[in-house]
Amino acid sequence: MSYDLCLVKQASQPYYIENIRTGIYSLEELCFYLYNNLCLIDESIMNERLCDWLRDELHLTRLYRILYGQLQKMEEKSLTEQDAASFVLPIFREAGYLTGQEMRDYQDRLSKLEVQSDEMKLKLRGDYLVKEKMFARAAWMYRQILKQRNPGKLGSQFYAGVWSNLGAALAGLFRFEEAAECFWESYSLMQTKESFRKYISTLPLFLSEEECRSRIKELNADETLVRTIQEHNAKLCRNPEFLSFKEQVESRPVEEVAEELKEQYFRSTRT
Repeated sequence: MSYDLCLVKQASQPYYIENIRTGIYSLEELCFYLYNNLCLIDESIMNERLCDWLRDELHLTRLYRILYGQLQKMEEKSLTEQDAASFVLPIFREAGYLTGQEMRDYQDRLSKLEVQSDEMKLKLRGDYLVKEKMFARAAWMYRQILKQRNPGKLGSQFYAGVWSNLGAALAGLFRFEEAAECFWESYSLMQTKESFRKYISTLPLFLSEEECRSRIKELNADETLVRTIQEHNAKLCRNPEFLSFKEQVESRPVEEVAEELKEQYFRSTRT
């Protein structure tokens, strides 16, 4: 990138990006978001509200006219014909944020994303939000995919992945029983060892030890595989990185840790 410094006037009122629940104050922050969150470029960015913000807060009248004109053109096209690059690239040009080669590479990445199905785009957004620990919104996206499920279109492997990632999002919200059900749905579709591992690993989070043994017995699961999973989980708890993190947490005041965890949880539950 050509630079990361903020060289354009900062806004007094931020533009609020719904996908990440964050306000931005400058053109460079907008460019940073667009460059690093390719899969999140949707109607939360390509809209009249952003155009008005650029005009009223940053006084970028010329850019406002360009983007507003692109919006009008996009309204005349079908969803499959709309070109996000025509809206996004003028923003980078205005800021001088990317070099010529970076701009070409970005446009190529965007073009490859745009030919993906709506379900795949939604999954990519959900996957990104899980990574950013915004679990509730990610879970909502995965559920939208499953509501419109068409097995013949994308195949069982795709939907197994959606179920698994929905389970991860729900686990992040401490909804462990629902998470386990999702992991089992994933396993039912593809019977992978990884989905089975996630299911078995989630059971102790909401079942007693006796209930866990009973559930595993009902499954008639391979005892060697179950034992391997349990040993793996126990090993993770002895990992130096985990132990270091545990030591850091235990050395801090309980109130401080509780407040931090509460803040993280509330952020993850925003939809």
